Amino acid sequence: MLASLDAEAYPLHVFSDFDRERRRIEEALHDGVQQDLAATVVALELARELLDSEPAAARSLLEELATQVEGALDRVRALAGTVYPSILPARGLTDALRSLDIETADLERYPLEIEEAVYFSCNALRSRATRARVWSDGAALRLELLGVTAVSGDELSRTASDRL
Repeated sequence: MLASLDAEAYPLHVFSDFDRERRRIEEALHDGVQQDLAATVVALELARELLDSEPAAARSLLEELATQVEGALDRVRALAGTVYPSILPARGLTDALRSLDIETADLERYPLEIEEAVYFSCNALRSRATRARVWSDGAALRLELLGVTAVSGDELSRTASDRL
């Protein structure tokens, strides 16, 4: 999809944000999920070897593996939530924004495409502000869209919020 975008239509920072996010996901998959699955395969092989000679040990190992696999699934779900929040289509923009620790009034439901655009815009704005060190506990960013205002934390000074 990224290859089909017209590079001249997007500021350079958008592509660097895409690339940074791609690398984050790649690292999470490599260092997390891939490692979990590789360890599970090794442990399953061990359980298979123990099955005939030490069935109780094999059973214990399989129970331990079940717990490890549940943990791996939780990490996959968490990673998937950073790519696309399942809360957005299920419960709407208000809950999705609040899951990012963005305080907002209760918003009416909009078509999913609009909610996605607002959610990802707020998330990107929050992410860029964090990197620029203007977002922290007690700071706020104001985004006015569709006649609603989403605010996080305390209000910024009038000067800062007017620039946003």
